[in-house]
Amino acid sequence: MYRAGLRDLRITYVYKPKWYFRKAEEALKSVVESYIGLFGSRRFLAAFSSPIFFDALAASAYLDELGGGATSIIAVTLKNHLRPEAGLMVLGGKQPISYRVPEELERAGELLGLSEREVERLKYSSRMVAKVDSAAIQDGFKLYIHVMLVSAEAEWSVVQQAIRPMTNIVRRYHWASMRVRSFIEEPHSGIVSEERRRVVLDMTSRRSRESRKACVEAVNQDLRGLKRFSTSLPSGQLTLLDFGEAAERSGDEALTVPRIKWSTITRIHRMAPRDFEELLSIQGVGPATVRFLAYACMSLYGVKPSLSDPATLFNEVRCSREDRRYLEELAEAIDSSSLPEEKKRRSLSRVSALLSQAEPS
Repeated sequence: MYRAGLRDLRITYVYKPKWYFRKAEEALKSVVESYIGLFGSRRFLAAFSSPIFFDALAASAYLDELGGGATSIIAVTLKNHLRPEAGLMVLGGKQPISYRVPEELERAGELLGLSEREVERLKYSSRMVAKVDSAAIQDGFKLYIHVMLVSAEAEWSVVQQAIRPMTNIVRRYHWASMRVRSFIEEPHSGIVSEERRRVVLDMTSRRSRESRKACVEAVNQDLRGLKRFSTSLPSGQLTLLDFGEAAERSGDEALTVPRIKWSTITRIHRMAPRDFEELLSIQGVGPATVRFLAYACMSLYGVKPSLSDPATLFNEVRCSREDRRYLEELAEAIDSSSLPEEKKRRSLSRVSALLSQAEPS
């Protein structure tokens, strides 16, 4: 069982002196350069998408003390120190910098020698990753970090982090292009959190497959039914608790059924999306539109999406053979790095703790 690393995924507002961050930056820079030198940029790209490796990387730089705050430090450090010569570039970061990824991809394409078609595909991937984690998965967390690693082979890895309003609790979403077969069906290499929400609309679940199909068919072929559902919504807030099996779940986590502009539905109808990914990719289709369509299909056709939280709690994360190899490689990279011996020993002890506590899946 995986119990080490950034177990406390919260933003911790604790004072740290400047030397603490300089030390962390020095360690990260040295360890990452060593890892890429030993195992290559493609291997680092893949490892970065592993929640366990990400935690180990933070621990190797003493950032595990910062909880969820470590993510932005890692993003900034890698962005400042990874050069195109290494075959990788880091884009994005915290909002509002994360919104500049399309512009940064233009520059990255020039420096990495990517074609215009590859750059456009990377822009699409960045946009869809953000759309999925904000609209297709509605877990009550709001995205505020989007970090994208891009290689000279046009492969990518993304780590996004979101925070639940009125709390300091965050969760991370991990993606890797080499593992994504579909943007809209269980595409993540990991979603990690310290809490599980009782009610989450997860349109990426396999169990939501029929719901996704119904949403597309409804906007293409059943405007009358959608209009009937829209006009039948009560003046008060209708929630998931008003729908079948969801009535067994109580509390303030119920998601409301939104009222949306009918012009949004007619515009989607005119664009005639062929599948749910195409529907989701339409500009202006966000959480409210997806939730409206999912609930409309529940009401009109009895087709239910998954309402279970897809996040994995830290005490449930299993260390795969690949994860274990990543940790072993990280330990080797630390040992071969330019860090002073004392700092190597400290970093190695933290990564070794992860290795010893990571139970294989």
